[in-house]
Amino acid sequence: RDPPSAPPWCHRPPGAMAPTAASPSAATSLKEALVWRVPEVRDAAAFRELRRQLREELGGVDALRRELLEQGFVGDDGRLTTGTTPFNVFARLASGQMQQPNMLEEQQHLGPHSCKFMVCSNRPENDEHWESDHSDWLGKASMSRRHRLLTTTNLHWQWFNTLVLGLVPAVDGGSGLAAAIDEVESLKDAALTYSSRAGSWSQNVGLFFHVYGHNSVNSLHLHVLDMDALGPTGRKYAYKNCPLDAVLQVLREELVAASQPVRPPPPLVAPVAAEGAEQRQGQGAALLAGRDGEARSLRLGPGGWAGCLAFCLCWPRATAK
Repeated sequence: RDPPSAPPWCHRPPGAMAPTAASPSAATSLKEALVWRVPEVRDAAAFRELRRQLREELGGVDALRRELLEQGFVGDDGRLTTGTTPFNVFARLASGQMQQPNMLEEQQHLGPHSCKFMVCSNRPENDEHWESDHSDWLGKASMSRRHRLLTTTNLHWQWFNTLVLGLVPAVDGGSGLAAAIDEVESLKDAALTYSSRAGSWSQNVGLFFHVYGHNSVNSLHLHVLDMDALGPTGRKYAYKNCPLDAVLQVLREELVAASQPVRPPPPLVAPVAAEGAEQRQGQGAALLAGRDGEARSLRLGPGGWAGCLAFCLCWPRATAK
């Protein structure tokens, strides 16, 4: 049994992956726990479960922010850090701390989205080996002959990964679910605008996120892949390539659920029984005993038992006249 002081991610849920060298019997971080509990994230159901796990079982966004703070990826100001320790490549590119000169021309293909997002590339050697299934390149090479990445220039930590989109409270600078949906929709439009203008891309464009736990870089980046030229690394990572449309589906579901009014429970009204009366089983019906001892049936209308009570109080006076 885990000690009472163990953090929530140390508790192995029913049906979780069996312990291995890569997933020990007790996770040592929230990030590890998410992979342990949801080992594949390729659809809306898995993304929905990851967000539920974070909210309900792993301490919520506060626990995740503490983890990022301790690791140095987020500063006290709530923004992603852009130094070299830790090294967060997309945050550094978005902030201008790093540049990819070969991508300056391609940035123009984003059209009206070029001020909000940035198109990035893998290392040239990773692009060159996109077809390789050699152990030196499998998992390292680009996932497709044409593989680009879109990141945001907004470095507030609420945008660092799809896992927390719309979950950071307003008091901590969070923008809410509606803004998160707008952001993902804008990313989708930017990616498709880019692929349509960049040339040589097919119409079969895949848009994927790596959700926290399954990600390798702690800043938001959308993988834009030409699916007609998918390579071995692209097939290898199919288990964790979460489609952008799956992310949108879950965010929209959560927004609808959050906008539903909370219905109060129906009031409990005790049934009225006159002395000597019998009750008939069945919704909205009651038996009342008259002065002659005969039971009379009353079918209750919209007023329910409240109407019955008023009838019982007034009836003796009426019959006495």
